[in-house]
Amino acid sequence: MRKKYLSALLFGALLFASAGTFTSCKDYDDDINNLQEQINTIASSLNDLKTKVESMGGVKDVTFADGVLTVTTDAGSATYTIPDKVGITKVELKDGVLYVDDVEAGKAQTVEVKDGILYIDGEAQELNVNFDSNVVAVIDKAAGIYTLTVNNETIELPIAFANVKINLVSDFNGSDGFYFTECGLNGNVNTQQKNGIHWARATKDVTWNGPKGNITKDMLVVGQITAAEVSVRPINYDLKANEDKLTLVSSTGDVAPVKVVVYQSQDNGPLHNTTRSANVNYDNLNHGDYALGIQLNSDLTDREVIESFATTDGNHNVKYALALDGVIVTDYDFIIDTQLKADTQTSCENVLASNFFIGGLDYNQAPLGTHQMSYNSGRIYDMKVEIDPSSQSDAAVYGVKVDTKAGTITAGPDAENRDFKLKVTLIDVNGNTSSKVITVTFRQEEFVQNTELSPITYTVTPLADKSIVIDLGDVFTSLSDEDAIALLSRNNIEWDIEGNDDKFILSSLTSLNGEITGGITYYADAACTQEIQADDFRNGDKVKSIKYAKIPVTAYNSSATLGEHLLSITLERQVGVVPGDPADRTIKKVNVPVDVKLPTWESLFSQSSSVWENGSYVTRIIDVDTSTGVKRAVISMDAYTAVAGKGANADDIKVVYLWANINGNNVAIMGGAQRVNTNLTLTAQASTVTADGKLPATDVTANYEYEIGGVSEFTVKKYGVNVHIKSIFEDATYVWYDGSGAETTGPAVMNGVDNTIKGTGSEDSDKKNGLALRFSSQNIEIGDLAGTIYSKFTVPGFLGGTQDIISSAPTNKNEIQYSWAATSDGVSSINITAGDHVATPAYENSWIKLTPTSGMISDNGGTITLTFTDYLGVKTQVVIPFVKKNL
Repeated sequence: MRKKYLSALLFGALLFASAGTFTSCKDYDDDINNLQEQINTIASSLNDLKTKVESMGGVKDVTFADGVLTVTTDAGSATYTIPDKVGITKVELKDGVLYVDDVEAGKAQTVEVKDGILYIDGEAQELNVNFDSNVVAVIDKAAGIYTLTVNNETIELPIAFANVKINLVSDFNGSDGFYFTECGLNGNVNTQQKNGIHWARATKDVTWNGPKGNITKDMLVVGQITAAEVSVRPINYDLKANEDKLTLVSSTGDVAPVKVVVYQSQDNGPLHNTTRSANVNYDNLNHGDYALGIQLNSDLTDREVIESFATTDGNHNVKYALALDGVIVTDYDFIIDTQLKADTQTSCENVLASNFFIGGLDYNQAPLGTHQMSYNSGRIYDMKVEIDPSSQSDAAVYGVKVDTKAGTITAGPDAENRDFKLKVTLIDVNGNTSSKVITVTFRQEEFVQNTELSPITYTVTPLADKSIVIDLGDVFTSLSDEDAIALLSRNNIEWDIEGNDDKFILSSLTSLNGEITGGITYYADAACTQEIQADDFRNGDKVKSIKYAKIPVTAYNSSATLGEHLLSITLERQVGVVPGDPADRTIKKVNVPVDVKLPTWESLFSQSSSVWENGSYVTRIIDVDTSTGVKRAVISMDAYTAVAGKGANADDIKVVYLWANINGNNVAIMGGAQRVNTNLTLTAQASTVTADGKLPATDVTANYEYEIGGVSEFTVKKYGVNVHIKSIFEDATYVWYDGSGAETTGPAVMNGVDNTIKGTGSEDSDKKNGLALRFSSQNIEIGDLAGTIYSKFTVPGFLGGTQDIISSAPTNKNEIQYSWAATSDGVSSINITAGDHVATPAYENSWIKLTPTSGMISDNGGTITLTFTDYLGVKTQVVIPFVKKNL
């Protein structure tokens, strides 16, 4: 029987895919026990994975394939390899036979799941297989949590939020929230029963050919409801196309039993107080991009209509937040207020002309074009509008049409300043109707050309000049000669920002006029060298040459955010060109989306080639901190240099997280965020040397961050950097000089006559001859280890100057102990002595001598092992082979 370990995910999927009983082979009992051990191993590492992932931001996705668990974040991916994964890729049950990787695994023995426990031949197994076991990833977008569960061990990770931003811009009292109530009331109301959403249960079938169609008996009939205005960024995000992804979610995670309805503009929605401004707020009315309404679910019972949107005590309204695809995108600002009992009206209210609107405007100033009609009353279920017979001929001649089913009316240009009679019929929530003929008058609205530029990408910069240069396209070049002349002054170019956006990069802004920003300037070229001067605005040709604007920025708003923000430009006509021309008229309104982005790490910082090897930053212990009474290693993390001309300062880089795998666990080995130009002190755990004299972790991972302009959101990150830590004396080796000065790492030569190995003349490069210890670019006289002349060396970057090589245990960080041993075939032990060199004859008496305690050193030579132990206890060994020659 072919035996393999089943992976946790696949085995769990098998059990849950087969809801009943299937057959398997008894030989798999051991595999299941092994699988349990594997899962326990994974569970013990989950908190380490959690620490790493949280340092990288919110979770975007979790996958498991080929034994590797991958958590994807905005800053990259974190992976964890499931231990002892064998590689089963397919488990299938066909006709009572279990197949593993298409190989028959067995049959005739029952396997079943009861209460989450696996039974084989009626015997309970240790493996728990309920839905909360094994490796399971569950996303709760409403709560913003990604939950990973491994055999009942659970961690929670934050979800990476959507990049779409939705802001409620209706005028409302933020402390109370926006109330969805009967149509006609604004959001800033005290909730009262008389203001709640009207509703009733239909007592009979009602034939109705208005936009909402027939009413059937027992149907839930709901009156018209107010709508909230919202702005959406990025500006090109189509909220209407994503309407089905919108929900209202309470703070407890409950989804309101309503459908959120998106209206492309207020013209098409239930609001009436203004038309949608496709442009920015010019008159401080905070108009939104969309209107959001709600439709109560049709399957609600009467009791649910009353209680679903209230707290459990029934005395307060539940507050909801707007969620997009399950991700919360607003504060908990929405309240749904319903009447506490069904309406029982016996007759429909009379039609009031003052409640009738076309395109959001009063009936006596209806706009030309095609617009939605609405009636402002919460007790009304629907409205049907028809052209009265007395106006049908006029309507045909002057181009007025009504689409009864769509609820829209179209008025051609010939209908301007003419009156038409419309028959308006209302139906209330109880099925009662009333009608009235209303005379409407169509007016031509003042034409203002609206333009929307493509989003301008602004990259945050550490440079002193942080100015925003905006490509204005044909905003000015397309002006007529008359308008270009009539503009007259740059003071007639008004800049604004949507809703006085306090998250934009400017540190002080209520209006983007010259006084506040220090002067917006205009140019004919992208390099901003051909400025249009103040006097040039009297020249129409100069005005029409404007292609770029520069908004000066020297410091960022500390609360600034990334993403799209919306500026606007209004061009005003100051003078008439000829007598009778209007002055003080708006020529053009322009939206300017500004998409604020971070620069890449690589554009600001480059690797220092001298400290990088094979994609890893190589650092060395440069000090030992004993201030806490425990020896803790100190390292440098200065891995990056600033790119010239970018304004960045490498000294301001921070290491925010440094972690290593110690004893099978991912652990943080540095406390808190520290600037890179400050040497980092490792934790005691990372500094405690193992029994065999090694650092507990030499290959670690670091996260670097660089904050621009004092804005926390303007933080550029370089996560997951590989770092190799070297100990104080690591890389020490030996070198042999053959007498001609040639350098080799081959065997040293021992004089077989007196068993000595000559040391080098290291003070004079022309007289190098023999053996020397090599560290960095230094040669240390091998024969002088027992002396004092050549026993000092310098560690690159180490604090405290030179270090002493001594024979006793190190008592301070500037000392390194040495010991040595020699081996040769047939000799049980060899004593080693060293001889200092003397000045005369120069360098000839530097040597080490090998004296076997018994027997003779083999003609094949042997090895000398030097062991160096530093102040931390890290051991570095240098093995020197030697050959024996009679010299």
